[in-house]
Amino acid sequence: MPKQEFIEYFNKQNYSWKITEYEESDKFFGGGINLTNFKKGLDVETYDLEIVKDLPANFDARRKWSQCRSIKEIYDQGDCSSGFAFGVANTVSDRTCIHKGDHVHLSEQDFECMKKDVCFGGDPYQAFEFWIREGLVTRNCKPYNVRELKKNQCKEQCERNTIKYSEDKHYGLKVIEVPNDLDQIKAELFHQGPVQASFVLYQDFRDYREGIYEQKYGKYLGEQSVRVIGYGVYRDTQYWLVANSWGRNWGENGYVKVKMSQNIKFEEYMLTGRPK
Repeated sequence: MPKQEFIEYFNKQNYSWKITEYEESDKFFGGGINLTNFKKGLDVETYDLEIVKDLPANFDARRKWSQCRSIKEIYDQGDCSSGFAFGVANTVSDRTCIHKGDHVHLSEQDFECMKKDVCFGGDPYQAFEFWIREGLVTRNCKPYNVRELKKNQCKEQCERNTIKYSEDKHYGLKVIEVPNDLDQIKAELFHQGPVQASFVLYQDFRDYREGIYEQKYGKYLGEQSVRVIGYGVYRDTQYWLVANSWGRNWGENGYVKVKMSQNIKFEEYMLTGRPK
């Protein structure tokens, strides 16, 4: 069946979401994450029943922490499997604003000094550890540049001479494993801010246009790392509110609602951190 016919057929079904055809869908790269190596046994912070019971049905971090500009940002990783870098850098940028009042956009580019082949993917846990151990500079120091990333060089210097690399570093205190429990994840989001999630990526996710995504078709493409900024419920379907890193022309202006508890392991591989 031609792609356009399939799109029309799919969108006529009584599904919770719609698809479309993107001109450059082959450039929507996964993060090259190996979920089998996911770090377990980290610090886990849980919330008691009273706190969980008082959570709202819908939550959006962009509204609660409206002063934090980073939470409202959508980025584009381009033709590079650097989703892990965006999932982590964007999450810790938000957390730095929420917990320290420091408005920063931390640099995905700086992970070139963690591993040379950033465009071949990476380990979110190691990225959080790099933030803790080595710190991350801001995008003002090292803006995202795919061409430079593909040179596989670590540049410990800022593009602008007015900023010193070592003085622009922002550090983390610890990395936290978010429990695989819907209420606990909601409580972490509501009380502490966005978290990073890694999940199994299929072809239909790249075709997502709007609605609440539930995996329906397509081949396995790898894994992707994203930033979860909230949650909600629509017609009895619970979902996560997610900021992806494929630009604003994809999905709902760069965002996607992901149905909870489906077969893409979305809740199983969540990490976050506390800034220093």
